[in-house]
Amino acid sequence: MDASMIPDLTRRLEAVERSNRRLKALAACVGLTLTAVVLMGQARPAAPIAQTVEAQEFVVKDASGVVRARLGTAPTGASLNLFHEAGRASLVVAANKAQGAHLALADTSGKIKGLMLLSEQAIGMYLSPVDATGAPKSPRAVFEVHTQGPGGFAVYDRNGHTRALVGAIAEDGTSVAVIQDKDGGVTWKAP
Repeated sequence: MDASMIPDLTRRLEAVERSNRRLKALAACVGLTLTAVVLMGQARPAAPIAQTVEAQEFVVKDASGVVRARLGTAPTGASLNLFHEAGRASLVVAANKAQGAHLALADTSGKIKGLMLLSEQAIGMYLSPVDATGAPKSPRAVFEVHTQGPGGFAVYDRNGHTRALVGAIAEDGTSVAVIQDKDGGVTWKAP
């Protein structure tokens, strides 16, 4: 081999190496493209939207993670609770076989101020600025109808004493209207 051929061979070798680098880059691009096509082809088609979602409880939280609503079941029934920002239930809708359905509205301290009950024995609505549950111990307005017939409207004073009654509250189903004084004495009655 002649020394004059070395620069020519060096030039040719560099050209082959450049060409080889271009082929490697091209092969890598083709390989990545084929891999991407194969992987995209493997993606599952969008699943159909479910017609039914089943769970024992659903909880809704705000951006801070505070529970704002809860829909759930218990062995005795189901309930929906809506909570205010302090975490107390403001509205409760519940149903069970023993007590029927009820809707309770509470203030920010958790005291129930409004209550609506629907049961096999009676339908009633109870309103109070203090507490609408239990026996009357505070001002309260009550509307109640029993399945056996008697029903009417009653107003109680701050001590829980009946002050006014209107409706078919007599045992025989006759209508009556009564206004009572603070000691429970009848001040007016019709009929």
